[in-house]
Amino acid sequence: MRSTSGKTQSQTPVNRPRRVMLLFGSGCMILGACLVMRWNAGLPAAQARSRSSVSSDQSNGQSADTKGRRWVANVNGRSISRKRLAEECLRDHGESVLETVMNRQLIALECEKQNIRISEEEIDAEIDRVSRRFGLPVDQWLTLLQSERDIPADRYRQEIIWPTVALRRLARKQLAVSEDEIQKEIESQFGPRVQVRMIVLKDRQQAEKIRGVATADPDSFASLAVKHSIDINSASSGGLVQPIRRHIGEPTIEAVAFGLGVDQISEVIAVGDQYVVMQCVSQLPAKLPSDAQLQQMRSAITESIRDRKLHQAGTELFRLLQERANVKNILNDENLRQRMPGVAATINGHSITTDELAEACISRHGKEVLNGLINRQLIEMEVSRSGIQVSKLDLDEEVTRAAQAAGVTDQQGNVDFSRWYTIMQEQQNVSQSAYLEKIVWPSVALRKLVSAEVEVTDEDLQKAYDANYGPRVRCRAIVMDNLRRAQEVWAMYRARPSVENFAELASQYSIDPGGKSLGGVVPPIQRHGGQPALEKEAFRLKQGEHSGVIQVGDKYIFILCEGVTKPVEVDPEEVQDVLYNDILEKKHRVMMSRRFDQILERASVENMLYPELSRSPASKIKKLNARSAATDNQG
Repeated sequence: MRSTSGKTQSQTPVNRPRRVMLLFGSGCMILGACLVMRWNAGLPAAQARSRSSVSSDQSNGQSADTKGRRWVANVNGRSISRKRLAEECLRDHGESVLETVMNRQLIALECEKQNIRISEEEIDAEIDRVSRRFGLPVDQWLTLLQSERDIPADRYRQEIIWPTVALRRLARKQLAVSEDEIQKEIESQFGPRVQVRMIVLKDRQQAEKIRGVATADPDSFASLAVKHSIDINSASSGGLVQPIRRHIGEPTIEAVAFGLGVDQISEVIAVGDQYVVMQCVSQLPAKLPSDAQLQQMRSAITESIRDRKLHQAGTELFRLLQERANVKNILNDENLRQRMPGVAATINGHSITTDELAEACISRHGKEVLNGLINRQLIEMEVSRSGIQVSKLDLDEEVTRAAQAAGVTDQQGNVDFSRWYTIMQEQQNVSQSAYLEKIVWPSVALRKLVSAEVEVTDEDLQKAYDANYGPRVRCRAIVMDNLRRAQEVWAMYRARPSVENFAELASQYSIDPGGKSLGGVVPPIQRHGGQPALEKEAFRLKQGEHSGVIQVGDKYIFILCEGVTKPVEVDPEEVQDVLYNDILEKKHRVMMSRRFDQILERASVENMLYPELSRSPASKIKKLNARSAATDNQG
């Protein structure tokens, strides 16, 4: 092996299948910034809310004072303006948010037209109703929404609960529940049911033929379903489906099912473009609650019917409102933007301003976008301090490397940039310019910041060669998460050492799903795979020998050696290029992540929009803690 550091030495490419496998395995197609920047996941898409709350000062926990501020963050003494945050949010999310804003505007305008006002008491009552459906007190329900979905209480009230109540009021006439509907619901939940087997086919002639066979031999129905039915779920269980209830599914199927006697086979039933044959397995009697129980359930049953109607009526109402609405999307029309500056859209003559849209975007995506701006600014300041430059050529090279590694090339092997940017837009939900700015630039900047620290040594190359081409230990393993249990199972094996006993113990006690189902068989253990204690023990064993209990992280493992594989005969010189590039990329990713952590540790960030995300340098925190401890001791 030759010492190779700094630049890659040119080698004649050979062993291309192995090269592709190595590159794919290393995951080098992933841009470092995708991990390093740690962009927060997008907030859940909000539902419509009242027109008066489009630019609510309380949205997403932002007070009126916070909204009125010129600055939203201070990063190491350099401020980020609210205007810049608004522009970023509009660029990245304006189009998608505008659609939801227009939808809620339609609801608000219709409420205004019908002189409907939604009171705070109605919103409180709806929140209470929803929380009770989940079996939680209101305060716990709101806390759960904040912690699990990142939806603050004020935003939940305005963007989710308000439109629900508004739609219910608008569709009140369609939401009336009759006594007949209540009785049908009771019958569907507690009335008689029919257990059937079913054969579903595409061709009527084939269905008639199979029905004839089943009628001649009813006991063969299950096997006929397994062999012929195109409904995989029921075919796999001999045609059995969930018991059929009244008033809940396809009326024709229900009518035929309830008319069958036990073991009787139906005629061929046309359902859409499919043909169904049924066999009655059993008639299940009704299990009606007592009158007192039913009386207690009536409220919940009525509410369930009303919710179902609300979904149907709301969908229809939206459709009608949209059909009747006069909508102009100005945000996506350059000519209209020039003629109507400051307006994002108009609905029936009412304007949605770009400022209102920007606030809606900040409400939904402000946290993630501001976090990205802060991270970008931190890296920019580090780049400036280090005196390095990031050129357009650097960005082009990074995009080329990522696209090539992902295999996005044409027939001549050249990068298909158009297709790559389309993939990024679909997968990362970013435009080409945003992709270059938010993902590629940080990756290139961090790579250049650490490039002088990254070196591939002869030892690295030798380890990589051994890992990829050297011998591996074939073994079985039992993995457990409790030391005492691991010792007990190890003793059980030692008392009766055999492959059969090891496999049986693995199937009973191993927590590794793959090994458990295969009698403990695991992929061969390679050298330098990242688990030194396990590797050392594995390569020490001879065939038929078992190890002691080895701790690997929070798991406890013992293995049975079943032999060693032969090394792959490959000339080290032939694969040196591949190994070098693979190691170099991995080391870059590790160092880029480490450097970004260091940048964060040194950062002083005052986040005015989300104060809980503010941070001080670790050194300052240590000093403050030390000072506080000294004061406590003096006291």
